[in-house]
This record gives sequence, C-alpha cells and structure tokens, in this order.
Amino acid sequence: MDDFKSRIREQVENLAPELEDISRKMYDNPECAYEERESSRLAAQFLEGHGFDVELGAGKVETAFLAKPKGAKPTEPKIAFLAEYDALPKIGHGCGHNLIACATLGAAAALLEVRPDLAGSFMVVGTPAEEGGGGKALLAEAGIFEGVSASFMFHPGQTYHLGSGSLGRIKARVEFFGQSSHAAATPEKGVNALDAVVLAYNNISALRQQLPSDVRIHGIIENGGEAPNVIPDYTSSLYYIRTINKEYLDILFKKFQDCCQGAALATGCRAEVKVLGPSLDPMKRNRALEEAWKNNMKPLGLEPDYSEIGIGSTDLGNVSQLMPVVQPYLPICGAETSFHTVEFAEATQSDKGKKAVMDAAKLLAMTALDYLASEELQEKAAREFNGA
Repeated sequence: MDDFKSRIREQVENLAPELEDISRKMYDNPECAYEERESSRLAAQFLEGHGFDVELGAGKVETAFLAKPKGAKPTEPKIAFLAEYDALPKIGHGCGHNLIACATLGAAAALLEVRPDLAGSFMVVGTPAEEGGGGKALLAEAGIFEGVSASFMFHPGQTYHLGSGSLGRIKARVEFFGQSSHAAATPEKGVNALDAVVLAYNNISALRQQLPSDVRIHGIIENGGEAPNVIPDYTSSLYYIRTINKEYLDILFKKFQDCCQGAALATGCRAEVKVLGPSLDPMKRNRALEEAWKNNMKPLGLEPDYSEIGIGSTDLGNVSQLMPVVQPYLPICGAETSFHTVEFAEATQSDKGKKAVMDAAKLLAMTALDYLASEELQEKAAREFNGA
C-alpha cells in the first residue's frame, strides 16, 4: 500500500490550486444552513471534473448531493466521504466548513485517481446545514447511508486530536400564552406570560443541581413582552437540551417539559413546547479508525495531541450511531482563537489553513484506503461499533 499512498499524497498536492480556489470562493460567499446553493454547486462541479457522477438534491434536500465514481458498481464494503460547507450567520466560515469540503473533495479525487484494484466502493455525500439544521440527520432518515460500512471526515481546529465525543441535542422553543391587560389599572384581569417564562427559566436552573455532570441546558428569552405597562400575553424562549447519553436524552427532555408546564400551571398560562428540526445524537467514537488515521500521520511528520478538549453537538453523531465514523482535528490556528469567530474564519485562508486541507485530504484518502484494503480493520471497526 505504501506506493499507492505515496501517489495519493502526490495527487493531493497536484489538486492544491483547485482546492484553494474553492475554499476561497466559499469563504468569500458564505452560505448558511440549507442556503448553500453555490457551495454545493462548486463541490459538484469539481467532482464531475474528476470522474464522478453527481446527484444534486440527494435525499430531497436541495443543497445536498451524492457523488459516485462514473461507471462504478456499489460493491461492499461501501464507504462515504462526508463534506460540509455551510457557514454561520454574520460570522461566515467560523467553523471551517469550507476546509472540510475541500479536504473531502481532494481525498475523493485522489483516491479515485490512484486507487488499486480492491473490493469495495466509495461515495461522497454533500451534507448541508450542520450548524443547527441537522442535515446529516435528515439524510440518514432519507436512507442515504443505507449499506454504508464507514464514514470519513475531518474538522479544522487548534490541535492534532484524533477525535472527540459530542453531546446529543434537542432544540426546543417554549411559548407561553396568557391574557394582556393594563399593568396598573386592571392587573387582576391579566395572565402574565412573562412571569411564566421567567418561572420556567428558574425551574430549569433549579433542575440543574440534580442532573448528571455531562448535561447542558441553556437558553434565551426571545420575546418578553412589548411595553412595561402592558401585561404580556405572549412570550417565548429558545433552548438547547444536551447530554452525552443517547438513552437519557428523552428522559432529560421530559424533565425540561415538566419545568415549563409547571410554570404555566403556576401562572395560569398555556405552554407549548416545540422541537425544532431533527434531534442530534451523541458521537460514537471509533478507536480502530482513529488508530489507522494516527498511523498515516507518521509519513506526514505529524503527531497526535491527547489533551482534553471541549465538546458540543453535531449531526455527525447521528451518522456515528449507524456505522463506524472517524472525524479527527487538524490545526489551522492556536488555542487563542475560538471556534465560531471571525478570527477562526480568517484562519481558513491562512497558510496553516491551506496546509490543513492538504494534510487532511491525504489522511482521509490513505485511511479510507487502509479500510478498503484490510478486512482486519473492517472487522475491528465493526466489533468496536457493535460493542463486542
């Protein structure tokens, strides 16, 4: 395999001008969740130019796509390279998804160019709306990942981490409905929806003391009324409910709902709790694939970092509950630069950001090659996934 891996690394380097151009165009024209029309078109255009057939609107999601090598038969094991390309409102590519897309494109094109005659097949899945939209969850529900044995993706960061867990998440809006009245003249005729939203917030704050340490519940009041002298008849708040335990997420959400309904009962309001978008599952890491990635770091002169890092939520967690997944991190900046900032977005266009794309494309392709070539790695990854 060493000769094929050497050729993969060479081919990725040859693709550098195209990948840098796509990264820059995505950076200059950031598109938010489910609006990534130009970004998905750029990715599809690249793949079509490098030997892939591309289906736009995969899974009935307008800005998703599915790309497969022209004329290839879907033999097993079947693997997927995942591409993200959505941006953040007002910030742009503050999570580096333009780099994720370009690394995936480079890996797929390089593997197709030099791929030896091995069993198995691969595809590229364009996955929109990771930032709050749960695009991968929708694609999973649509059956896009049926029959796929493993998925591969990288994420830009501050260090060379082999991966991290993630918290399952439910996004919910809580609305309270009361009765408006003049706050000075006839307060007794009012039913105060602001009291309800404040009580709910306090109920949830009190609940935290009795929750496991991995649980996070945080929210904001979106609408608290219109004028001080008018008892509000409507208020709303937005919450994220998170935990690392998939089975506990439903239990936690029931506790959250009870806090809201208790506030409604105490104030005489009516409460509605609405789940927004698909729920996100916790990340299920696969050490077998991470170990294969680590071994491929050596020819690039890279060493993994084992320090602790914070975790959030991602729709890749939904994919990781279906099959073995690997998502290591490569640095594009230092620890002083946080995710979801303008500074992180700017780092995607730095020399370090460009190097991360090249390294990630090589590592993705080489690790995928290892998986396709090694029944032992396939079985090891599957055993770990199945908890054996």
